[in-house]
Amino acid sequence: MASGRLSQHAFKYGGHVGTHLIVGGYDVKGPQLIEVSNDGNMYALPYLTLGSGSLAAMAIMESQYKEDLTREEAIKIVVAAIEGGIYHDLGSGSNVDVCLIKKGEVEYMRNLKSDNHKVFERTEPFKFKKDRVQVLAEYRHKVEVKEGGPMPMEL
Repeated sequence: MASGRLSQHAFKYGGHVGTHLIVGGYDVKGPQLIEVSNDGNMYALPYLTLGSGSLAAMAIMESQYKEDLTREEAIKIVVAAIEGGIYHDLGSGSNVDVCLIKKGEVEYMRNLKSDNHKVFERTEPFKFKKDRVQVLAEYRHKVEVKEGGPMPMEL
């Protein structure tokens, strides 16, 4: 139901809603993973990858996935796939989160693994000398904030 509603909403706006989602849940068919793209298409598969590191993650999922995995095997493969995305794509973050979905139960494992630690972190903000910054023009305008009004899009 949730993925169908998301798909209808995305399709109605012709791909102009920036949504690329994987919806996970449990229904009468059992556990489900459904990808909803920004044009309203839906795909239901046993495993899905999405994002800038998805090609590396998909390679691991395709080579190691099998039916009837144990909990530990499934977590191990998912961690390896996410790490593949992280290590082979600079825009894919630095830590691994896993979510297990069972009938009537959801288990979140946040920061299950985090290998890319910052070596150096700046303690003070950047400071710029005023004599090195040239102000070309200055514009000031008083802004009034009003509550209420119509919604920008039908939700």
